[in-house]
Amino acid sequence: MVRSSTFKKLFITTTVLASIALSGCETTTSGSSARVDLGDLNDQLNDIVSNNSCTASFQCKVLEVGERACGGPSRYVVYSTLNNTQEQAEQLAERITAAEKSSEQALTVNDCSPVLPVQSLCISQQCQAIEIK
Repeated sequence: MVRSSTFKKLFITTTVLASIALSGCETTTSGSSARVDLGDLNDQLNDIVSNNSCTASFQCKVLEVGERACGGPSRYVVYSTLNNTQEQAEQLAERITAAEKSSEQALTVNDCSPVLPVQSLCISQQCQAIEIK
Protein backbone atom coordinates (compact mmCIF):
# COMPACT_ATOMS: atom_id res chain seq x y z
CA MET A 1 0.00 0.00 0.00
CA VAL A 2 2.78 2.43 0.82
CA ARG A 3 4.40 1.81 -2.57
CA SER A 4 1.18 2.61 -4.43
CA SER A 5 0.82 5.96 -2.65
CA THR A 6 4.49 6.81 -3.28
CA PHE A 7 4.18 5.96 -6.96
CA LYS A 8 1.05 8.13 -7.29
CA LYS A 9 2.85 11.09 -5.69
CA LEU A 10 5.88 10.52 -7.91
CA PHE A 11 3.67 10.29 -11.01
CA ILE A 12 1.79 13.49 -10.15
CA THR A 13 5.03 15.36 -9.39
CA THR A 14 6.61 14.17 -12.63
CA THR A 15 3.55 15.18 -14.65
CA VAL A 16 3.47 18.65 -13.12
CA LEU A 17 7.20 19.18 -13.70
CA ALA A 18 6.92 17.97 -17.29
CA SER A 19 4.02 20.36 -17.91
CA ILE A 20 6.01 23.27 -16.53
CA ALA A 21 9.06 22.36 -18.61
CA LEU A 22 7.02 22.03 -21.80
CA SER A 23 5.20 25.31 -21.26
CA GLY A 24 8.57 27.08 -21.54
CA CYS A 25 9.00 25.63 -25.04
CA GLU A 26 5.79 27.25 -26.16
CA THR A 27 7.14 30.76 -25.70
CA THR A 28 10.18 30.15 -27.90
CA THR A 29 8.04 29.67 -31.01
CA SER A 30 6.09 32.90 -30.54
CA GLY A 31 9.12 35.02 -31.52
CA SER A 32 9.32 33.44 -34.95
CA SER A 33 5.58 33.79 -35.51
CA ALA A 34 5.89 37.51 -34.66
CA ARG A 35 8.41 37.86 -37.50
CA VAL A 36 6.04 36.08 -39.86
CA ASP A 37 3.21 38.33 -38.73
CA LEU A 38 5.34 41.42 -39.44
CA GLY A 39 5.99 40.12 -42.94
CA ASP A 40 2.29 39.48 -43.45
CA LEU A 41 1.44 42.96 -42.18
CA ASN A 42 3.94 44.53 -44.57
CA ASP A 43 2.44 42.50 -47.44
CA GLN A 44 -1.03 43.82 -46.53
CA LEU A 45 0.31 47.38 -46.45
CA ASN A 46 1.96 46.87 -49.84
CA ASP A 47 -1.42 45.77 -51.23
CA ILE A 48 -3.01 48.99 -49.97
CA VAL A 49 -0.18 51.17 -51.30
CA SER A 50 -0.06 49.46 -54.69
CA ASN A 51 -3.56 50.65 -55.68
CA ASN A 52 -3.04 54.42 -55.58
CA SER A 53 -5.58 55.58 -58.15
CA CYS A 54 -7.28 58.88 -57.33
CA THR A 55 -9.47 61.58 -58.80
CA ALA A 56 -8.43 64.38 -56.41
CA SER A 57 -5.58 65.11 -54.00
CA PHE A 58 -7.82 64.93 -50.91
CA GLN A 59 -8.02 61.16 -51.50
CA CYS A 60 -4.23 60.83 -51.09
CA LYS A 61 -2.99 60.26 -47.54
CA VAL A 62 0.41 59.77 -45.90
CA LEU A 63 1.10 57.18 -43.19
CA GLU A 64 4.03 57.07 -40.78
CA VAL A 65 5.00 53.41 -40.54
CA GLY A 66 7.40 51.64 -38.21
CA GLU A 67 9.84 52.95 -35.66
CA ARG A 68 13.57 53.50 -35.78
CA ALA A 69 15.81 52.86 -32.78
CA CYS A 70 16.67 56.57 -32.59
CA GLY A 71 13.04 57.66 -32.89
CA GLY A 72 10.66 58.60 -35.64
CA PRO A 73 9.02 56.45 -38.30
CA SER A 74 11.08 54.03 -40.37
CA ARG A 75 9.25 55.14 -43.52
CA TYR A 76 6.37 57.11 -44.96
CA VAL A 77 3.88 55.57 -47.38
CA VAL A 78 1.25 57.16 -49.60
CA TYR A 79 -2.10 55.51 -50.24
CA SER A 80 -5.47 56.39 -51.74
CA THR A 81 -8.75 56.49 -49.81
CA LEU A 82 -10.58 55.97 -53.11
CA ASN A 83 -9.82 52.25 -52.92
CA ASN A 84 -9.04 51.70 -49.23
CA THR A 85 -10.50 52.92 -45.97
CA GLN A 86 -8.40 55.34 -43.97
CA GLU A 87 -9.20 53.47 -40.76
CA GLN A 88 -7.94 50.15 -42.17
CA ALA A 89 -4.68 51.71 -43.40
CA GLU A 90 -4.05 53.52 -40.10
CA GLN A 91 -4.72 50.40 -38.03
CA LEU A 92 -2.35 48.40 -40.20
CA ALA A 93 0.38 51.05 -39.84
CA GLU A 94 -0.10 51.01 -36.06
CA ARG A 95 0.17 47.21 -35.96
CA ILE A 96 3.39 47.30 -38.01
CA THR A 97 4.83 49.99 -35.74
CA ALA A 98 3.96 47.98 -32.63
CA ALA A 99 5.49 44.83 -34.14
CA GLU A 100 8.69 46.70 -35.04
CA LYS A 101 8.90 48.14 -31.52
CA SER A 102 8.68 44.69 -29.98
CA SER A 103 10.94 42.89 -32.44
CA GLU A 104 14.51 42.12 -31.46
CA GLN A 105 15.74 43.24 -34.88
CA ALA A 106 14.53 46.81 -34.35
CA LEU A 107 16.63 47.03 -31.20
CA THR A 108 19.81 45.78 -32.86
CA VAL A 109 19.62 47.92 -36.00
CA ASN A 110 20.80 51.45 -35.30
CA ASP A 111 20.03 53.29 -38.54
CA CYS A 112 19.53 56.94 -37.71
CA SER A 113 19.75 58.32 -41.22
CA PRO A 114 17.01 60.91 -41.78
CA VAL A 115 13.68 59.80 -43.16
CA LEU A 116 12.20 62.85 -44.82
CA PRO A 117 8.48 63.49 -44.43
CA VAL A 118 6.39 63.53 -47.58
CA GLN A 119 3.19 65.11 -48.85
CA SER A 120 0.78 63.35 -51.15
CA LEU A 121 -0.73 64.70 -54.34
CA CYS A 122 -2.94 63.23 -57.03
CA ILE A 123 -0.90 63.52 -60.21
CA SER A 124 -2.04 61.80 -63.42
CA GLN A 125 -4.76 60.03 -61.41
CA GLN A 126 -2.20 58.39 -59.07
CA CYS A 127 -1.38 59.34 -55.48
CA GLN A 128 2.30 60.25 -55.42
CA ALA A 129 4.75 61.16 -52.66
CA ILE A 130 6.34 64.59 -52.82
CA GLU A 131 9.34 65.11 -50.50
CA ILE A 132 9.14 68.12 -48.21
CA LYS A 133 12.40 70.04 -48.25
